[in-house]
Order: sequence, then C-alpha cells, then structure tokens
Amino acid sequence: MKGAAAMEIGESKIGSAPRSGVNRGAAILDFILRIIAFLGTLVSAIAMGTTRERLPFFTQFLQFRAEYDDLPTFTFFVVANSIVCVYLMFSLALSIFHILRSHAKNSRIILIFFDTGMLALLTSGAVPRPPQLLCT
Repeated sequence: MKGAAAMEIGESKIGSAPRSGVNRGAAILDFILRIIAFLGTLVSAIAMGTTRERLPFFTQFLQFRAEYDDLPTFTFFVVANSIVCVYLMFSLALSIFHILRSHAKNSRIILIFFDTGMLALLTSGAVPRPPQLLCT
C-alpha cells in the first residue's frame, strides 16, 4: 500500500461518484413541498386576516365581533404566516437552482438553516398563548 494512489480496505472506485438522479429527485420533491407549504401559509394568512365573526356571548341577543387584530396572538399568527410565505416564495427560486445544478451543497446548507428558523417562527405563531401572557 505504498504511493498516493493506494486505496484503503473497503473503498472502491465503482459507485464513488454521487448519483445526480437521486439528488435531482430530492430537489424536485423539495420544490413540490415548498409549493405546498407556500400555498398553505398564504391561505392561512388570508383566511385569518379577512375573518370577521359575530359570536353569541351568553344569549342570542348579546353578540360580540371577533377579528384577527383583537388579540395579539392572532395578529402574530397572521404576521408569522406572512413572513414565512414571503420566505417560501423567494426560496422557490433557490429550489429551482437545486434542480438545475444538483451538486450545489453550500446553498442547501444555508437553506436548511433558514428553513429551521422559519419552522420555529411558524410554530411559535401557531401555539396558543396562556391568558397571563396576553394581558401584559
């Protein structure tokens, strides 16, 4: 095992090159999931932002009007969904880039970090707040 071209036990030259078909398939799946997520966040932000309800309080004659801006929790939900929706719209371009160039690795790592941050933002917007935090 002398020289620079020596191979270790268990290594082989066959199949050592990355398979671009698998990477391209994963990139296409990523693109489809981003479209679904974009549409989901867009629809949820629009549905919550345009809702105006009249609800009976104790009796049919005593009603109150509920909108998304009545509580800070609902406002944060709409804002968080809007931010994630805009992020997903911009990340679709990067996802198309990954389909065309399936060997790009640095941009995928950056995308994973931003995806994690957007997931945390979306989750924090979906979690209901306890009443003690709403009053402060």
